[in-house]
Amino acid sequence: MNQTLFLLLLALPMIFQIIFGRKAIGESIKLTFFKVCLITFLSQFIFFIIAFKILSNKLQSESNGQIHCGMPFVGLIGLEILRSIIILVIIFIQFLIKRSYNRNNN
Repeated sequence: MNQTLFLLLLALPMIFQIIFGRKAIGESIKLTFFKVCLITFLSQFIFFIIAFKILSNKLQSESNGQIHCGMPFVGLIGLEILRSIIILVIIFIQFLIKRSYNRNNN
């Protein structure tokens, strides 16, 4: 259950950006494209903090409460950097689509 929640926390901002970014481009929702991008970035960092807390609670020793190995945190930070790059690529592609969509409408 924790692994599913952990992966869902990491994937939700990308899913949100893809779905609602597309809807913002087509203007079928009241949010602007900029607001959707802002929500995506804020939720990405909030979900990263939550995933960090879940991971730290899972790695703590039951006897003294200390963390024995910090390598999973390095992996989580690396995954966060990779996820940020992927979200930026998605936003850039959606921005190019929005720009070409606006040119065709004018």
